[in-house]
Amino acid sequence: MLRCDSIPKHRSCQLAENIRIEISPCSQSIINLTSDFEPIAMMAIDEHNRQIQSGSENVKKNSPETSISIVSIENCPVLCVKHFKYRGAGHAAKGLFRPTHGLRAFHSGAYLFEHGFTAAAPLALIRKSRFMVTIEEWLIMLAVPASKELDRFMVDRIRKGWPKEEKRKFLDNFARFLAGLHEYGVFHTDLKTCNVLVYDRPHKPVKFSLLDYDDVRVFRSGVSLKRRAKNLAQLFLSTPSDIDMDDRMKFLDRYLLACSKTNIDKRRLLKMVCNRIKGKSLLYVGPEGDISESWPPADELE
Repeated sequence: MLRCDSIPKHRSCQLAENIRIEISPCSQSIINLTSDFEPIAMMAIDEHNRQIQSGSENVKKNSPETSISIVSIENCPVLCVKHFKYRGAGHAAKGLFRPTHGLRAFHSGAYLFEHGFTAAAPLALIRKSRFMVTIEEWLIMLAVPASKELDRFMVDRIRKGWPKEEKRKFLDNFARFLAGLHEYGVFHTDLKTCNVLVYDRPHKPVKFSLLDYDDVRVFRSGVSLKRRAKNLAQLFLSTPSDIDMDDRMKFLDRYLLACSKTNIDKRRLLKMVCNRIKGKSLLYVGPEGDISESWPPADELE
C-alpha cells in the first residue's frame, strides 16, 4: 500500500454542495499561475465533456469505467483529464472502506512525479459525492508532449528499421527505469507496454512515464520477487516478437544489474516468468489496433 509519509500535502476546498477539489502542491510551480487553479480545473472538465460528446480525436479512451482526453485551456499548458465514471451504488460504496480509484491515482501520481518516475504530474482531483459517497472523480494531469505508448513506439521503430545498437540502448534505458521503480517499492498491477509512455526528446535520451496511476502500489518492504515476475511477464507478453529472445535476455540482465539493492536469483525469477507466459500469445497495440502473435515455447527463455 502507499506509504503514509509519501502522500503529498495538498489543498482541499469545496466548490459546490456536492463537489470538492483537491489541488496538488506542484500545480502552482508547474503551471506558473497568477491565480487559483480551481477555475482552470473546471474549464478542463467542461472541455473534456465537450470532446467526449463530439467524438473528438483528442479523446484517447472512452469506456464504461473511464474516459481520457487531452484538453487545451487558454494561458495554460496542455492538460490531460481522466474521468472515473459512476459505476453503480455498490461500487461507489466501496469508497467508504478504501481509497477510491481517483484518490489512489492522485496520491500515487504525486509520489511518482516526486521521485522522477513520471512526467504527467497530477494537478488536481475533483470529486462529486452523493450522500457523502464519492460517485464520480476527475483527475487533471499535465499532458506529456511528443509522447507515445511503449508498444506503439516499438512498432513504429521496428517498421522504420530500428538499428540494432539504438534498440539495445533503448531497452537498456527501459530496464533501468523498471529496476528503479521496483527498487523504490513501486509496483504497477497492470504493467503492459500500453501503460508506459515514451517521451522522445530530440537529441536526448528517451524518458519513460507510467500511465493508470490508480493501478500503482508502493510497498515499504520493497517489491517482492513474485510481483517482479508478474511485471516482467506482463511486459514480455505485450512486446512485439521482433524484440527477439536475445534482446529479452539482455533486457533481463540489465534489469538485474540495475537492481543493485536487491540480491535476486536470476534462475528463480526466470522460471517464475516462464510459468506466467507459458501457453499465452503476445498481444499489443499498433497503429492499426490490437496485434496478436504466437509466442515461442516458454522453455526457450531458460
